[in-house]
Amino acid sequence: MPRVSVLMPTYNAEKYVSAAIESILNQTFTDFEFIIINDGSTDNTLQIVRDYAKQDKRIKFIDNKKNSGIAKVRNQLLDIAKGTYIAYQDSDDISLPNRLEKQVQYLDTNKNITVVGGGMKTFPRQELMTAPENPKILDFYTANACFNPTVMIRKSDIDSINLRYDETLQTAEDYDFWTKLVKRYNIYNMPDVLINYRVLDTSLSHNNPHLDECNKKVQNNILNFLTSNKNTATSLSIKYRILLFGFLPLFKQKYSRIYLFDIIPLLKKRGSWWYLFDFIPVFTKR
Repeated sequence: MPRVSVLMPTYNAEKYVSAAIESILNQTFTDFEFIIINDGSTDNTLQIVRDYAKQDKRIKFIDNKKNSGIAKVRNQLLDIAKGTYIAYQDSDDISLPNRLEKQVQYLDTNKNITVVGGGMKTFPRQELMTAPENPKILDFYTANACFNPTVMIRKSDIDSINLRYDETLQTAEDYDFWTKLVKRYNIYNMPDVLINYRVLDTSLSHNNPHLDECNKKVQNNILNFLTSNKNTATSLSIKYRILLFGFLPLFKQKYSRIYLFDIIPLLKKRGSWWYLFDFIPVFTKR
């Protein structure tokens, strides 16, 4: 049985999937199975992954003839995995060579930790992304406090509570998953950078029209878990409005977007940058 199951969903990633696969095959830690599911790609992703699977017996390749959606594929991967630990690899990111080795050593030593994540360095635009060291449930309210591409998980812990991804969510399924896990188990985020995280303007996670709706559902679940008092819930809410003349709604922030007159999308946040009309980078927090 492999110590680690590395799980990679992929869809139309022909430009980047080779680099992602090689970043796992070239890890300093080698006792792993590498499960890749092609989720109905319409480009050359299928053939690229199939060629790698022929070259390295650690790769287990599954081809979904039709696109199932990311949440369903993540669950499919979890159900197949046989490793003691689960690690994720996204098909457009690059794991640093000693990523798996560091995380296995940490989980072997710290039995009270269920998930170990870490930092990410974005590219081609350079930015360091770090998460809270020991996040608790409230840390997840304003943003995901655990970076899904960096994690390694004890499979026995999530299996013991039958934790899986919510397939009714069209996006933010990873955000929802971590908010459920942190209620029961401990998460530790290393200060080390474990992943080179590719930022794409075409990323579905950034551009899904259901993003705000799904984030709101997850955040409401957090509030319902924390309190039944409406006043307390309102005080925790991150929504705000700026009123012109005290009554005319001028600006409204809704999670990672700011609207003009409540309805016109004005600014959108991706990473630490805010984009004017979703495509002109205007300012960032350093």
